[in-house]
Amino acid sequence: MCALKNNDRKQACREGGFTILETAIALCVMMVVGMGVISLFLFSIGYNSGASDRARALAIAQERMEALRSTTYSNLTTMAANATFNGSVTEGSKVVGESDAHTFAVATTVEDDPNIGNAKQKRITVTVKPANSRAWAGSVTLRMSRSENALGAN
Repeated sequence: MCALKNNDRKQACREGGFTILETAIALCVMMVVGMGVISLFLFSIGYNSGASDRARALAIAQERMEALRSTTYSNLTTMAANATFNGSVTEGSKVVGESDAHTFAVATTVEDDPNIGNAKQKRITVTVKPANSRAWAGSVTLRMSRSENALGAN
């Protein structure tokens, strides 16, 4: 209780708590801060989804490149057109992930290396692009040069 004289006691006892107006203002400030935090969470979810798509596209490109690296030189062009993967389901040039059904477009080209100018070296390019990504519209491209295992004149 208030231990002051009568006039001072009435005034001191009234200053003991928050009013409804102060509480409403505090709630409005907290709501504005909360909306900022929610928009930050939504941005980070989209950014992480894009990073996940990039990582999966890189894994698919590396898998296709390893399949082309393990084939013989004479079968490179045929293998590039018909490569299948162990960890994914292939539908033509589209690769569908098993767990979440994201679709990736895979383009593979095997051509004579224009920098060398002879038919004993090929340039292999694998490009993987997510077909339905909202967070990332880019693509992953891997390039490799491969030569024929033939002895030349010394």
